[in-house]
Amino acid sequence: MVLKPGQVTFLRVHYTELDGYELAISRGNVLDVEPQFNGASGRVQMDAPVEQLVDQFVEEGYESHFALVYGDYVDDLKALGRLLQIPVKVYTD
Repeated sequence: MVLKPGQVTFLRVHYTELDGYELAISRGNVLDVEPQFNGASGRVQMDAPVEQLVDQFVEEGYESHFALVYGDYVDDLKALGRLLQIPVKVYTD
């Protein structure tokens, strides 16, 4: 499977014993590139600098797996967090 080009939104539902649930959201664009290996493959240009994202994700203790959906759903996910009274952290430019 190769990801098709287009805008994507990433979501991590993070949980800690101390703070409970939190939504971590970011977005980017899937680039139109050749598959890099067999299996699910794709290259994403993130909206925020990737070095900054990695530093922030490690600092927050996020695990490495995020859900990915095509389209820009940042505002929708922020609204969901408000409705569910779950803290939301958005990592974009």
